[in-house]
Amino acid sequence: MNMLCGAGVPAREMLEGRTHRARVSAIAAAIIRSFKLLAAILREIFDESAYQRFLDRSDLESSPNAYAIFSKENEHAKSRRPRCC
Repeated sequence: MNMLCGAGVPAREMLEGRTHRARVSAIAAAIIRSFKLLAAILREIFDESAYQRFLDRSDLESSPNAYAIFSKENEHAKSRRPRCC
């Protein structure tokens, strides 16, 4: 596209918006990994991962009874840890 500006001098060609698909894919993958990491951190903070490991270790399915056993076991483990302060 060759356009003339007001002074009769050729103007720059219009640049088309180019997206580099590989770069966009890499950025999207990094964002997805970040959200997966955040979700895993939250599951650890709120004991969901520990509960899932308990279920896997005990060959139990999630139920109120299984959660009660998990809670008792978790409280027992916490009470045995020494407190520093």
